[in-house]
Amino acid sequence: MMRWASKLLLGAALLLNQACAQEGFQDGVHYQTLSNPVMTADPSKIEVTELFWYGCPHCDALDPSLKAWVKTLPEDVNFVAMPVVFGRSWEMHARMFWVAKNLGLLEQMHEPIFNALHREGRALQSESDVVSFFEQFGADPSVVQRELRGFATESALRLADARVRAYGISGVPALVVNGTYVTSVSQAGGEAALFEVLNHLIEKSRTQ
Repeated sequence: MMRWASKLLLGAALLLNQACAQEGFQDGVHYQTLSNPVMTADPSKIEVTELFWYGCPHCDALDPSLKAWVKTLPEDVNFVAMPVVFGRSWEMHARMFWVAKNLGLLEQMHEPIFNALHREGRALQSESDVVSFFEQFGADPSVVQRELRGFATESALRLADARVRAYGISGVPALVVNGTYVTSVSQAGGEAALFEVLNHLIEKSRTQ
């Protein structure tokens, strides 16, 4: 009985601490509220968008814990990853993302792209290197070449660029909740705090 009571008190204390922490999250400190919210893809769900670059070491470091957190999201939350292009070297990696997504290979290739850049020393900047990389996952080289400069990829790049400008971000990784709230690891106060802030903003979105 004493052990059960201790566990109950500990659980209550943890819940209280979490509630206090979430109540302490401040607009302009732990996150920013956009003055002009950006329309989401599915208004019936709460959208969490990750803005990233495959070549970013911070995005690479965040990826494992972010994937684990995404698995815990309830059905009314939709997670979206979106590559950002802030420089010339970023563009080919963004093209890789959209081609992989359009070919149904993103789930297989997402982590290997990070690994290739950060652990294998591969730049993945030339078209020939990118096509060869896709071949490792069974993609047809001619299809990859076509899709890298195809209409679907160009359209996705333009749409992503417009959304990034609307979000007003200047660095990655950044996360946007429901097209309204923007935060990051540094703004939230660390990786663990980031997920607390995101959970808080998801709940905040539900009540609006």
